[in-house]
Amino acid sequence: MLIKLLSKSLLLVLMLTSCVTIRKNISKAPEKNEPQINKIIRYASLAGNSHNTQPWKVEVENGGTVINVMPDLTRKLNVVDPTSRGLYISLGAFIENLCQAASYYGLQSHVSVIRNESSDNTFARITLKPAQTEKYDLTAMERRVTLRTPYKTDTIKTAHLEKLTAGTDGCVKIISSAKLPGQYIAAKTLEAYAIQARREDAKKELAEWIRFSNNHVKAKRDGLTTAGMGITGFGGLMVSMMYKPEDSMKDSFIEKGISNVKIQTENCGGWLLITQQEDSPESWIKTGRVYQRINLRCRDLMIGMHPMNQMIEEPAFEEDANKYLNINGKIQFVARIGYVDKYPEPVSVRREIKDFMQVK
Repeated sequence: MLIKLLSKSLLLVLMLTSCVTIRKNISKAPEKNEPQINKIIRYASLAGNSHNTQPWKVEVENGGTVINVMPDLTRKLNVVDPTSRGLYISLGAFIENLCQAASYYGLQSHVSVIRNESSDNTFARITLKPAQTEKYDLTAMERRVTLRTPYKTDTIKTAHLEKLTAGTDGCVKIISSAKLPGQYIAAKTLEAYAIQARREDAKKELAEWIRFSNNHVKAKRDGLTTAGMGITGFGGLMVSMMYKPEDSMKDSFIEKGISNVKIQTENCGGWLLITQQEDSPESWIKTGRVYQRINLRCRDLMIGMHPMNQMIEEPAFEEDANKYLNINGKIQFVARIGYVDKYPEPVSVRREIKDFMQVK
């Protein structure tokens, strides 16, 4: 009996001291006299982004009135994002958060997208000036979550669709999961995911961004953690303690992932598509801003949102999808959406702003 009690106690201590690391566990409280521009950049960094690579660099000029947001190509997903579309969508989401946070602090943002001729990269220059602007809700940025759980299959209410897509300039299309086009997206997303998940180059790239152990999470403060991938509870604890990133390349892990995606694609209320007329960094940045704007509205409506771009990341699938769905413009972003009963706390970790911001 004593041995059994000791074993239970030991297990409990082990669990308590090995809790899966999430954002609130490693986020430092802002300094008392933190500059306002630092607060704005901190909120910007909470934006959604591919694989939580956080592929941005920031230069602050003119005492905080000019901010350059540039791509960090060392964080580019070369295998699944060879064109950099996902990278620039991530930058667009960062810029949208930045503009909304600046507005909260009474600053109007003017965004210019500029091509750097010397590097052939595109970046955004945001000029801030005091003005009477709309007061956005900062807590929406703090509480935004990518939900990988199954959703309800109920059709999204018209009033909620109108709220989600307000101010998106007609580039958003939402397709019911019950309709044939929605079933097509679900099937093609699963098929493309399975192909991608089994490809050696894609497996290796994903493993580079896997953060299983708590020490790895705290050291890197980026990438896909167990909590971020939706591996929670006792299972998440065991994975964080026992798995290594290279274990994500094993057949058992891959097939479990494919099984989970099948459940996800079969359980949602619809599919959200963002289209643009052209393929360019400028249009991808615009796509990212629209995605982030919509995502920030989801929680108050109890709607989950889960980007699932595999269908347009695989070239043959992308061409077929654009032909079959016959939507005005080219599909640049895909997400499943649906009602949920509850929202968890945000878990995706973030780097400190000193790691990506430079003041000139």
